[in-house]
Amino acid sequence: MAGVTNTDLATKLDELEGLNTEKKFEPRGSSELGKDAFLKLLVTQLSNQDPLNPQSDQEFIAQLAQFSALEQMTNMSATLTNTSAYSLVGKQVIVNSTDSVGKVTEVRGTVDAVKMKNGSAELLIDGKTYSIDDLVQVMDSYYAIKEYLPSVEEQEISYDPSNPSMSSIKINLGSNGYEASSVAVMLNGKYIDKEHMTYEDGILKISPEAFKDLAPGKYNLGFYFDDPFNTAVTDKVTVKVENSGPNQGGDTDKDDDTTGSDTDKDDNTEEV
Repeated sequence: MAGVTNTDLATKLDELEGLNTEKKFEPRGSSELGKDAFLKLLVTQLSNQDPLNPQSDQEFIAQLAQFSALEQMTNMSATLTNTSAYSLVGKQVIVNSTDSVGKVTEVRGTVDAVKMKNGSAELLIDGKTYSIDDLVQVMDSYYAIKEYLPSVEEQEISYDPSNPSMSSIKINLGSNGYEASSVAVMLNGKYIDKEHMTYEDGILKISPEAFKDLAPGKYNLGFYFDDPFNTAVTDKVTVKVENSGPNQGGDTDKDDDTTGSDTDKDDNTEEV
């Protein structure tokens, strides 16, 4: 091919590849047919109908009825949305907040007020407003604060009379205004004396003296906090009492032998 350089050939090939590349078309607007779009379609249809074969009255009335029904449903949906928004006052909610760079973060707080703007409800949370469309989750009052209330980790502790030791229990006194300042512990129907307990860094330690009068078996510990809701936890911690020491029966037999010897000795004495 005379007069065609390698550079020109490469350029031509790039142009051919560009012609074979499929063009991507992105849809514009919303995929939902609202009342405004429906009305525009109806007006366009009437404007472009064949004057020699116009649309029948029945078809036109049917389309107007459809438009009226669509408008009523749209208005009803907006009314229900706004009405439900008023019921959110005082509730704990989670909303999506989008910053200037498009980053979405979840914001949790209590709805202080609801106000209307351009026919749409807005939620006032901690001095900031959020659209009702950004609502992610609504929580019941108790459910919302449950994670802040005092709690006790589920576990089983052991007490061995022949080898007594301190028992450690993980507890959480609460947070975010729902803290407890103290906790009372009940065992077998009686409160454990506070002299037998110490608390530090989420660990409650109980002295073995608190379990010394228990017979072998399993017992539940009850924890009663003085937080605003007086939280009680009675099904998380059990105490297993088990004696791994020597069998006391052997000592009893020994005592019986000793008693028998003393009796024989007395008998012999009496005989003498």
